[in-house]
Amino acid sequence: MKNDRKAKLIIFILRYGKKWKNKTGMFAKLNYFWYKILNAMFVIGMFNTEITPSQSISDKIILFHPYGIVINGKSKIADGVVIRQQVTIGNKGFGKDKELCPIIEQDVEIGAGAKIIGGITIGEGSKIGANAVVTKSFPKNSVIVGIPAKNIAKK
Repeated sequence: MKNDRKAKLIIFILRYGKKWKNKTGMFAKLNYFWYKILNAMFVIGMFNTEITPSQSISDKIILFHPYGIVINGKSKIADGVVIRQQVTIGNKGFGKDKELCPIIEQDVEIGAGAKIIGGITIGEGSKIGANAVVTKSFPKNSVIVGIPAKNIAKK
């Protein structure tokens, strides 16, 4: 699976932001400023997508139809994760829950409109169905569907 041009642009801007986010000095600050402009114009403005340039989010994710995607920067997302349109990955709310974000292991596929929230782990190779609402952890190779999400993988 490969990213299309729109997704490549988003990933390029994400990488650029990650490169300059925590560096000091005038040159780094200028580059991070340029990241913010690119992010506002293209990622947010054109695609209505929000992905924080966090070191815990792989820049080897795969975005299909990268519109309306929201990913909290405290989430941990491994290489090869496929994310489709209108996906939300983030925290559950306020207080201590706002620090707890999902860990999505390698090669997980996330269907359109899925919501993955809270301090949970999605195991490697799992598949999350369209519009699933995932609020608890699942082991590797799960097939996760529904509201609330359930594992329907055959054992």
